Amino acid sequence: MQAGRNLVIATAALISGCLSLEDRPADPVFPADAAFTLDLPVLGTTAANSADWWQRATEGPVLAQLQQALETNVRLRQAEAEVAAARAQRDQARADRGPDVTASADLGVSKTSGSDPTNSRGIGIDADLPLDVGGALALREEAALNLWKARREEARQLRSDIARNFLLAVVDGAEATARDQLLSQQIEASQTLLRLIELRFTQGLASSVDVLQQRDELASLRQQIPLAQRDLRTAQNRLRELSGRTPDATVGVLFDGMPAIATAFAPATPLELLQRRPDLLALQARLAAADARFAAALADRLPTLSLSGRAVTRVASGDVTTLIGAVLDAAFTVFDSGGKEAIAEEQRARLAAAGHDYLATWIERVIEIDDLANDEASLRERIGLSGQRLETAEALLQAARRRYERGVSDYLPVLAALRGLQQQQRDHLSLRADLGRTRIRLHDGLGTPQRETG
Repeated sequence: MQAGRNLVIATAALISGCLSLEDRPADPVFPADAAFTLDLPVLGTTAANSADWWQRATEGPVLAQLQQALETNVRLRQAEAEVAAARAQRDQARADRGPDVTASADLGVSKTSGSDPTNSRGIGIDADLPLDVGGALALREEAALNLWKARREEARQLRSDIARNFLLAVVDGAEATARDQLLSQQIEASQTLLRLIELRFTQGLASSVDVLQQRDELASLRQQIPLAQRDLRTAQNRLRELSGRTPDATVGVLFDGMPAIATAFAPATPLELLQRRPDLLALQARLAAADARFAAALADRLPTLSLSGRAVTRVASGDVTTLIGAVLDAAFTVFDSGGKEAIAEEQRARLAAAGHDYLATWIERVIEIDDLANDEASLRERIGLSGQRLETAEALLQAARRRYERGVSDYLPVLAALRGLQQQQRDHLSLRADLGRTRIRLHDGLGTPQRETG
């Protein structure tokens, strides 16, 4: 394919010696030794590796709801229609290379003064066949083919984005629900402590400062309830949007716990992302289309040939006449004020830009995945440490309460221990949600092997 392009460029330069263009831009170079800085736990070599990443990342009712959302999402239906339109454009470019045959017929009556009417009937067939000497038509078909492939991969990327956003919304909703439940438990415990402090205050065993501090702690907890409920409603609306529903519709997802996100990932090296991520495959196809358009712009400067033929049979007053003719048309632009050269220069610049975009996007995706892998490892370690701190905070609160109930200490150590425990519980919940979101983005970033479609 590249040899054919070079032949077109060389031939165009030979025929149009007065026009000078730089050579075809070099293809983007991807470092063969590119690697991630952290090894991920990966799946074994099984058929699961070829499944869509969201089918590997989760299971159960959440996956069923996600599959339903992918069937009803309006933007995805729009993308599929655009893929169909791009395929029709490919078919149109293919048809432009073939013969064009038209049939015509006529029936006429003529009469002159003093003579009988004359009837005439005729039927004709016209045929035109472009002779793609320079290959411009074939190159335009190739460009249309690659644009169709790009649209198809962009639709796959949109499907992946929808799956990612759906699972992220599920995690957001689960976190908001768990936070609301945690706050309710903390409010209940805080109310119990407030009653205890007020009782001890009436007995002269606690000060008014203790009472006011506990009331403030209770008010602070209650203040966070509307925020958790707002976050839950936002997550629900996000799920409705992704499922093609309005705010009055049922969400369908039960936020009864943090969804399980798979801890093993599909193995992929940085170079393998070029064949796994739909957005990179789309850029690859657009680069190929830009390459074909550049070669077609050069081929447009070559002579054009077309073969046309016509066969006409006419009957007039009983006489039958048949005419058959063929014409070979040739055209060559001698001077166009530099218009075709400018078009070729434009296409060359667009080809160069497409190559830079392809390489830059790949680098961004590699860095993004490397960051996510490091975030995932960091979050796992932090969650382990957070669990240890949570156990310590619970033990500290129990010890402070026993000392307070025996009258060994005042209430301030209990209040400090309670606040520490509540903050640690919220932090632990936040870390678990962040880990789920990071794993979702990591599964999405590693992509799915390309599957050929017709």
